[in-house]
Amino acid sequence: MSKLRLLKTGHGDLCLAEWDVAQPQTVGEAQRAFAEHFTPGRLAFRLDGPGKTRPIREFDATAPEILLVPAIQGG
Repeated sequence: MSKLRLLKTGHGDLCLAEWDVAQPQTVGEAQRAFAEHFTPGRLAFRLDGPGKTRPIREFDATAPEILLVPAIQGG
């Protein structure tokens, strides 16, 4: 089962959705959650294991895990 997670600054992370490509309804729900939470100022990463992370700009149902993070701002 693949996961879509949202990193919450100072609060850990929140699992927004889980999907299985063999169950199309779960993919649709995860796709909608991605669209809702991938807002300006956030970045999305496909996590394929240690050292195998790459940025993405749209939902990828083949990803084992997707992490949404707030953009880091300097000060």
